[in-house]
Parts: sequence; C-alpha cells; structure tokens
Amino acid sequence: MIFLIPVIAGVAMLIFLGINIFSAEWFGVLIFTAAVAGGLLHGKKIMKRELAIALILFFLVSFSFSFYYRPAEAVARGQGTILDDNWFSALNWLHDNTANCTVIATYWDPGHFITGIARRPVVFDGASQGATRTFMINGTEVVASRIQDIATTLLTSDEDKALDILRKYRNPNCNEMYYIASQDLLGKSVWWSYFSTWDATRTGEKGDKYSYAIVQRSQSRPVLDQNAIAHIYPLGPQQAFVIYETNNTYQAFLQQGSTLATVGKIFYFDRAGQGNLRTREEADISGLIWLTPDKNAMIFAPPQLENSLFTRMYLFNGLGLNNFELVGNYGGEVKLFKVKFKDPPPTDKVHV
Repeated sequence: MIFLIPVIAGVAMLIFLGINIFSAEWFGVLIFTAAVAGGLLHGKKIMKRELAIALILFFLVSFSFSFYYRPAEAVARGQGTILDDNWFSALNWLHDNTANCTVIATYWDPGHFITGIARRPVVFDGASQGATRTFMINGTEVVASRIQDIATTLLTSDEDKALDILRKYRNPNCNEMYYIASQDLLGKSVWWSYFSTWDATRTGEKGDKYSYAIVQRSQSRPVLDQNAIAHIYPLGPQQAFVIYETNNTYQAFLQQGSTLATVGKIFYFDRAGQGNLRTREEADISGLIWLTPDKNAMIFAPPQLENSLFTRMYLFNGLGLNNFELVGNYGGEVKLFKVKFKDPPPTDKVHV
C-alpha cells in the first residue's frame, strides 16, 4: 500500500490550495498518480529514487491542472452562449418557414450556426472563406470568389449588381434566398470592404478598408445662447462629434480642438418616433451620422459606406430597396431580408 503515500501527500496539497478533491478531474488525477506510483513500487523494496519520481509526477500533473486547466475552465464557463436569443429566433424562423433548398446569404462568420440550427445551406462559412465556385453563364465557365462576392453585396450601392451576384448562388429549381444583415457586421466592415475592393494586381494593400465609427455619448449640456442642447460623442482627447438639438431638430459637427466642422448628413428620430434625414449641401465633412432613438450612441458612416447595401438594410431596414424585403427584425441585432428574384432559378447543378 506504499503507493498511497503520494496520493495522501497530494490530497493534503489540494486541501491546502482549497481545491475540491471530489471533483471529477481531481479524482482522476489522484487515481492516475496512484496507478503510476503503484506500478513503480509494486513488488519492490522502497527506493528513495522511485518515491521521488512518483511524487514529482504527481506534483507536475497537479500543477498543470491548477494553473492551466482550471483557469481555462473558468474562462470557458464564464463566456455564456455564443448566440443570443435574437440569433436563435431568426435561425429558428428560417428553419420553420422556408423550404429546405433555401440559401442564406451573409458574411461567413455565422455560416456553421445557420446550417446547424436553421438547417439551410449558406453561400459560405468558416471553412470556405477563401473558396471559389464555378458557374456556367451563357455557356461560359466563370469562377467566382465567395468572400469577394458577398463582401461586394454588402459594400455596393447598386442593388441590381448585388442581385446579379446573389442569383448565381441559388439552388437548382429553387428561387428562395434570404439575406442576413446583423449588428456584428458594423464592426467587421473594415474586412468586408477590404475583400470587396481586393485586387490581385495592386501592390501593397490589395483592398480598401472602410469602417463605421460607433461612439457612445459622454455628456449632454445646455448651450444657452443658442437655446440648444449639445450632445457630445468623444473620439479622442481633442476630437468629438457634437450634435446640437434645437426644437426637436438636429445639426451635426465634428469638433477638433476649438474648431467645429459641419457633417453632411444626420439621421435622427423625433419625439414622435419618426425618422428624419437632414442634409447640408455645404458641409465640411462628407458622411452620415445615424443617431439612436435614445441618443445614447451614434454611428458615423463615411461616404464610402453611407449608401452601401448593408447601411440601407441594417440602419434603414431596407427603405427604398426593391429586391430586399424585410421579413424579420430580431432585437435590432439581426435583420432578415427575403431576396426577390425576377428571373427563374437555374435548372442544372452548378460546380461547388
């Protein structure tokens, strides 16, 4: 029974560290160590060297569990679910209300979740970001990059161009396709704009990077001489967006030091909840500010993004679009659009 010596020593150490010795992982460590120690010492005269080896082995395994496994386990337990209720509601709606052949188009990140929960095919996912697809168009074989195609549908302001891209990804004899515009794509715009404009013939950067600025309000203060309220959205120590509210109308500026520069467009909600777009023709800075209804945050879209299909779908719920119909808004986080094709679907299977 001499193999119990390292086990007893290990139990004492675990108790000293405040670790539950009856948890499954630690019980396994104790059994493992006892087995190793027993294998070393069974049938032999006790040797200091063998006893030292057993003890060192136990402490090495214990150390690994204490300082690597347990912290990793704690982090994993604290992460919560990856998808929230908004995503689950949207994906379950797709599962329950669309044909099995329906294709879901969006950026690659949620691809595996869509196929796993909604049980619908996607244009691409985490395993196929760089994949291409071969099509036959008017008898000519055409190879297209999936990531560049979908990135282009997000960035382009040409609805017909986006429709031409998406129609290639329909399943044979199936005209159903849905498009997801989700909140996370605001922060990922730097990448989908990059891949949309990616050009292998360019030197250095192969594409252009455009991003939305999402800024929280730091304060609101009265401006007595203008009978207005100034809402401040800081970008840095010497730079901030400033929005003046006067009689339920808004004007937008970019403050740099003590200088105010006018911003071309601001979209805001009035007290009745109606959306309003105000444009200044002589603005110093091009771009669009989209103000949340509670004014706690704003989104600045540079001119390259302000008329993009994604901006029009996500920030404006598809207003003015003819071929993208909003069918579901899930907590303002996930917005689901039905793509309306006017031509019949393909009859032959395309090459994947």
